[in-house]
Amino acid sequence: MSVTLQRWCTWSGPLFIGVFFGGILIAGWLPPVSANLSTDAVASMYGENADSIRMGALLIGASSFAQGVWAAVMSCQLRRIEGDRPLFTYMQLAGGAVGIFVVIFPAFLFAVAAFTPSRDPQITKAFHDLGWLALVGVGWPAILQALAVAAATLTDRSERPVFPRWFGWFNIWTALAFLPGPFLIFFHTGAFAWHGAAVFWLPATAFGVWFAVWFVVLRRAIAQEARDGTVAEGTTPDSLVTA
Repeated sequence: MSVTLQRWCTWSGPLFIGVFFGGILIAGWLPPVSANLSTDAVASMYGENADSIRMGALLIGASSFAQGVWAAVMSCQLRRIEGDRPLFTYMQLAGGAVGIFVVIFPAFLFAVAAFTPSRDPQITKAFHDLGWLALVGVGWPAILQALAVAAATLTDRSERPVFPRWFGWFNIWTALAFLPGPFLIFFHTGAFAWHGAAVFWLPATAFGVWFAVWFVVLRRAIAQEARDGTVAEGTTPDSLVTA
């Protein structure tokens, strides 16, 4: 893959964050709605805001396209570390692939709930709950990605490492920040509910910082690749211009 193409693909990270959280904002869910809303309150919300929730669900689902590109770019750089034994590269890519589904699935659940808001409120509530539980609580794919990148970074013994060593430790701490998410299944209120500090705000903040740091570090790694002359065959000097 050419250096120029990789550089352009790194912009998929900011694009994903912008479209994803933009969808949540348009749906009216930033800050997130309480996990303790009554069935009637949820039904009323979907009845009064069906179009905005549909548009929000559309954007949340569409953001997964950029998420896939993002995981692929990281895998390209991890492959530079691992060569012909790309264990952690495949682990990271697998986590990114499953992460796409974790975004698409809740988006369609919100869309289904908003598609026919006049249905039985209990059904609407069930779709709404399942959507939020899946969106906020399934952090395992992101944890796998972070730990795979950390492992590859910390085991890189080359003279010119692809990523700085601190980047490995940063990914470990990020994975730890995602760990409270799955515990939301036990709580309707408090810090561990899906709208709480430990389950939503801490992971959401860590998620944004994670993408920002990955963006900077990936751009530096790609620049290093260009300087070292390890670009894809057929790349011309013109392709080394920063995107």
